[in-house]
Amino acid sequence: MNDERFLESFEKCTLPWKEWNHIAHVRMAYLSLKKYGELLGTEMIVKGIKQYNKFNSDKKMEVGYHETITRFWINEIKLNLNNTNSFTEFVKQNSNLMKFKYIFDFYDKKILFSDEARLNHIRI
Repeated sequence: MNDERFLESFEKCTLPWKEWNHIAHVRMAYLSLKKYGELLGTEMIVKGIKQYNKFNSDKKMEVGYHETITRFWINEIKLNLNNTNSFTEFVKQNSNLMKFKYIFDFYDKKILFSDEARLNHIRI
């Protein structure tokens, strides 16, 4: 699926749930930031994840929407956004961001998976 169709399917909540993994989150965030810019893109990402999760509320979710995790990945993507012209290029230049465990280089698991971190952005 090309990038435009992927983002559209996410925004319309037609992206299959089984495809909603970490790399899909990163791809959606990258494409949203590229399309809408940093401020509106950030708003669209947060709103979009909440909407997508609500639409798929009958599915098994390990965590659901998590404020700190979402903000962390948005910030990491923003830091590397301008050096790329496509998501494929972004992946090649930022392979570390394709692994969820990268976040543990910055956050202790106990803190990250606390209710406080889920509800509020805990900055590093």
